[in-house]
Amino acid sequence: MTYNVGNGLAGPDRLVKLLRDAAPDLVGLQELTPPQADALRSELASVYPYQVLTPTGFTGKGLLSRYPLLSHEQLELYPARPDVRAAVDIEGTRLHFLIAHPPPPRLTGMRVGFHPVVVTQLGTLASLALEHAPSVLVGDFNMTHRNPAYAQFVAAGLEDAFAAVGSGRGWTLPKRMGHARVKHGLEGLPLRPVSRVDYIWTTPGLRAESAWVGEDAGSDHLPVLARIAFPPA
Repeated sequence: MTYNVGNGLAGPDRLVKLLRDAAPDLVGLQELTPPQADALRSELASVYPYQVLTPTGFTGKGLLSRYPLLSHEQLELYPARPDVRAAVDIEGTRLHFLIAHPPPPRLTGMRVGFHPVVVTQLGTLASLALEHAPSVLVGDFNMTHRNPAYAQFVAAGLEDAFAAVGSGRGWTLPKRMGHARVKHGLEGLPLRPVSRVDYIWTTPGLRAESAWVGEDAGSDHLPVLARIAFPPA
């Protein structure tokens, strides 16, 4: 599962319930806050005994795993906005799991596009995933399939799990207004998502068997889940 928990918008109790009900083996969270992290530690330690939580709000990340973590580190690919990389022991197979949340595109003159530093960040994430396959790269990438970076990921050899085996449009944003646009207390009003910006990417050899959009836990995003199989031994 990948889920942008909305810098606190996903209430701790709802977030815990979502994870219990969905029961993913690996979870990558973005925009994690201290109250959310406290709930994960106290309520889900038995379900996810392996946790890496950096609850810094908008730049926060979280990794929850049922499987042992062999290593983990922060990747300083964009200033003050670290991504996460971990090696997970899946019953004897080493899987690299990366969690990313690059900044959104900017309006420059008459064009909207990623800052050059973000372009480099995305390229490095793709390279790291492919160099250390098998890998799963998840997160809120702040891009649709029309963004040039999406095409570059595909051309490099990464597979978008939802595009490969998901059904429907897979829209995840906006489910409600985010903190940056809160006015007059409207942040809780539900909206109909119109964009797909949250992804689960896999390297060659891994096979996505199914992918779907998860339930609402209060964030401005919806989670994305995928069932992924290793190649036959």
